[in-house]
Amino acid sequence: MGVMEEVCNICDASSKTRSHPASHLTDLNNLQNVTCWMSEPSTDYPHNVTLTLSLGKKYELTYISVQFCNRLADSMAFYKSVDFGKTWIPFQFYSTECQKIYDRNPNIKISKHNEQEALCTNTHALTSVPNRVAFATLEGRPSAFEFEHSPVLQDWVTATDIRIIFNRLSPDQAELYGLTNEMGVNITDMDQLKQRYYYSVGELAVGGRCKCNGHASRCILDKTGNYICDCKHNTAGADCERCKTFHLDRPWGRATSENANHCVGKSFL
Repeated sequence: MGVMEEVCNICDASSKTRSHPASHLTDLNNLQNVTCWMSEPSTDYPHNVTLTLSLGKKYELTYISVQFCNRLADSMAFYKSVDFGKTWIPFQFYSTECQKIYDRNPNIKISKHNEQEALCTNTHALTSVPNRVAFATLEGRPSAFEFEHSPVLQDWVTATDIRIIFNRLSPDQAELYGLTNEMGVNITDMDQLKQRYYYSVGELAVGGRCKCNGHASRCILDKTGNYICDCKHNTAGADCERCKTFHLDRPWGRATSENANHCVGKSFL
């Protein structure tokens, strides 16, 4: 199989037209003007690159999509935080060698007993959309069709921050460029090879909704510039997670399609 000819361009972080900043991850792309973020080239092994997206409040996520500009990362990990980045929870792993890279069995099946388990799969290499990795948070989770009655899945999709760690380029690409041998790196023409070993992403998209526990249909900015739920049903809090003062006659509950679970009481204000 022949090697595709590549065209080399100059990258310059100080130039608007030649830079590839993180802002290119979330700008609006079109087929005629695709913008790409690019990591710093490196042949160090392991070459881990981390992207972190802070959402500002709790959201219930439906999907995370990563569109690569050229080489699809062979191994990458998704993590989430529910405490604004203090701790991180595994969300999803992708690799052609799950056991080797992440010490995870790729044949694990999800049941109602492990619905919060992060899986490792190689299906990203078989995607019908070229160079795109898409993770649907509820796909394959047995209680997905009973989501509003499943506290386990409600907790599973909740996040304040998303972290993506790229752990390895495609092994085929690495071998193509002479980057792998018994030591992991071929020192021949290192400077030239270094310029080819990088990650490049054109779009990072996250789908979801403000976590309002069913008590609000939108989020609004508060006086400090932070997003909070526009709470109804006599609830309060950034996520409508509690009852208003003087409305404590029955315990707080998440609203469902059958029951709004109003907080009951009387305001004297």
